[in-house]
Amino acid sequence: MHILIIEDDCLFAEILQTFVETNQCTTIVAKDLATAKQQLSHSTFQFVLLDNHLPDGDGINFIKLIKELSPVPIPVMMITADTDQAMMVKAFENGADDFLVKPLTLDLLWQKLQRLCSTYEKEAKLQEQTCRLEKLLDKQSQEEQLARYVYEHVSSTLQTETECVETYLQSSSVFNGDVFICDTAPNGNLFVLLADATGHGLSAAISILPLVTTIKAMIRKGHKLAHIVHEANQKLCKELPDDKFVALIGVEMNFHKHTIMLFNGGMPDVILIKQNNTITRIPSTSMALGILEPVDFDPAILTIETLRVRNLFFFSDGLIEQQNLSGQEFGMARAMDIIADWDSKEPLLSRMVNRFTVFNELNELQDDLSICDLRVDALMEKHLLKDHTSSESKTGKIHAAIVIEGSLIGATDIIGIFDGLMKCVDVMGDLRQKAFTVFAELISNALDHGILDLDSNMKNDLDGFAEYLALKEERLAYIKESNRLEMSFTYIPKTQEMMFSIIDSGSGYNFMVSSEMQDSALSGRGISLINKLCKHVAVQAPGNSTSITLQGEF
Repeated sequence: MHILIIEDDCLFAEILQTFVETNQCTTIVAKDLATAKQQLSHSTFQFVLLDNHLPDGDGINFIKLIKELSPVPIPVMMITADTDQAMMVKAFENGADDFLVKPLTLDLLWQKLQRLCSTYEKEAKLQEQTCRLEKLLDKQSQEEQLARYVYEHVSSTLQTETECVETYLQSSSVFNGDVFICDTAPNGNLFVLLADATGHGLSAAISILPLVTTIKAMIRKGHKLAHIVHEANQKLCKELPDDKFVALIGVEMNFHKHTIMLFNGGMPDVILIKQNNTITRIPSTSMALGILEPVDFDPAILTIETLRVRNLFFFSDGLIEQQNLSGQEFGMARAMDIIADWDSKEPLLSRMVNRFTVFNELNELQDDLSICDLRVDALMEKHLLKDHTSSESKTGKIHAAIVIEGSLIGATDIIGIFDGLMKCVDVMGDLRQKAFTVFAELISNALDHGILDLDSNMKNDLDGFAEYLALKEERLAYIKESNRLEMSFTYIPKTQEMMFSIIDSGSGYNFMVSSEMQDSALSGRGISLINKLCKHVAVQAPGNSTSITLQGEF
């Protein structure tokens, strides 16, 4: 990083210069505004440290010129002995990005400098993406064909499991603003999500496709539905205009616990059909994504027992709001009548689509149309049979060990490595779910509380949790080369047993205190959960070595 230091105090300037250069930065020092202007005209900088009182003027009045002279967006941090708040306000009004008052802590300076640079890099990438998008929209047929190809390629990867998950999509234009995602998490849970972006066509499709990558990645990493919805809302709040949002239905099926986690944010009622033909309408209990800030957003996840549930049927508002040539809406009442009259002689999805087609009389769609029929009972039966079949006739065992040291501890997808091992030996069902949960919790303990020395009590309120995450991010960037994480894994399919151990180079933790935490606590519940899931747990003093044994169900 190339930094311009504008400071007339030679000793302080030398201190700043020495400090930032020890962090692999290059610097140029200007003792006055005239010299700084000359340097900005001939060189490109990535950061400016600016004093206020200089021999030929005030730095606060020089900020706008810095921004104008720089060929690229550049962060400016003022460093001054002034504590006048009115002056600080003026500095920010003139374009200052941050402010530090002398005397200052160099470590704090470095942290702020890194954060500002990271923010500018992200903004630059966003501007680059926006520029590309504008060029794409400005061009005609050739660019539209390219966009359509990209859209269809991404859409084709969204559903990895289609059996017992029946879907129907029809767009009102070339591009579809409705998206289905169907994927299986590492713990075996099935995710089915229907997202409906504001409007339709290319603008709606562009609004929703960036969200797809985030959701897919989080499913593959084993995140729960609530976490995925929170992250999706946060991403959309940052990236979408104020008048844009995404309504979403999210379903997470847990085959081990026989439960469905359901999120309905701004979509029409979800229809639950039981095996005795009773019908329950489940209305939206949350705002659509991208409207509320993360601190105000509540996903309101509903838990449903799968026992005696036959179908979970849901759709976008393009179904019920569509008008025929006579100006009549298809409507929710009509949809409910079709469901109530369903006699199982044909698939429910087919019946709904056929009735809609007759009603619409080949009229153009006013909005994108998406329908999903989740055959819950068939999915449960299929997965139970799959687990039983896959566990039969397996012999032998597998043992693997891995050691990660230094900064690679923070950069390595450790959970992904473990999941890859379970995939290699085809671990299925409740054992895979237990193993993934326990392993993720132990890795979190080893990394957060062992190597990074973070205090879980910080997570007992929202402010503390935010501080905890920020501190974790900072410490991950400075993991010592002497730090070490050792893992071993053994799986015996014949007995459905799995053993693994994790050793970290940290100072350990108080296992007895952690294991006695109440379920209502916001932190420290991990060890209690591990004890409930595992057949055997052994923690060696001082608490940085844990071995567990898991037993699957036959």
